[in-house]
Amino acid sequence: MVGVKATDKNMNPFTVTAKSVILATGGFGANAEMVIEYNENLEGFSTTNHAGATGSGIVMAEEVGADLVDIDQIQIHPTTDPETGYLFTEGLRGDGAILINKEGKRFTNELLTRDVVSKNILAQTDKVAYLVVNQEMADENASLAGYIEDGYATKGETIESLGSESGIDSSTLATTLKNYTKYVKNKKDEEFDRVHLTQTLEEGPYYIIPVTPGIHHTMGGLKIDTQTHVLDKKGNTIKGLYAAGEVTGGVHGGNRIGGNAVADIIVFGRIAGETSASEIE
Repeated sequence: MVGVKATDKNMNPFTVTAKSVILATGGFGANAEMVIEYNENLEGFSTTNHAGATGSGIVMAEEVGADLVDIDQIQIHPTTDPETGYLFTEGLRGDGAILINKEGKRFTNELLTRDVVSKNILAQTDKVAYLVVNQEMADENASLAGYIEDGYATKGETIESLGSESGIDSSTLATTLKNYTKYVKNKKDEEFDRVHLTQTLEEGPYYIIPVTPGIHHTMGGLKIDTQTHVLDKKGNTIKGLYAAGEVTGGVHGGNRIGGNAVADIIVFGRIAGETSASEIE
């Protein structure tokens, strides 16, 4: 028999029989135990994932002999809320925000890849950094305005008050911002070679948002072929079983980007539907 055994919200068991099964159950970014099983360095990390991202589809497929690929490749997003794991868009850094550490200093090119920026944040005191923006940016960026309205940001009318409110040395912070303003005006980042320099951050009021890396996407999962057949450990197809999306591995390698993930679910999702339908006996 091919199908799925499940329970409803009242814990009553039921079975759905089918001639084929397509797994599209997502990754395991919200399953802390599973994350640690495959990457012990991520113990204690928060997650940007919804509660349903538990890896259940991967576990089910393993029980019928499915092979895994890239299962230890777990992407962390560099800018999430240290308390809740809420994700702050990369558009903030793209639009001009800078990152500083607890000592008030920049420590990275803010526009490097997620894995590199995350690694650089984790090397800072308490594994925390701060996004620094100003009112000019908030007026132009709806996401940032929302973060401020929702209470994620601390406001300072001046650099001195920003430092005082956030517990960061005002003198060091002032020097950091002064240098960065110079880099933007001269179109050359003398410290970290950031090339997209758009906001001088010269005028207040200022806002500061604490951030730390959080688990964002699991790039490993079930091994499939180009027709979305789930493969066993000998490379053979498991009859009647197909998979698409984050439940699978091998699409992204070691550093996934959003556009690839969208293509992944749309392209392989369509292929899974076509393949499974054509192979029903």
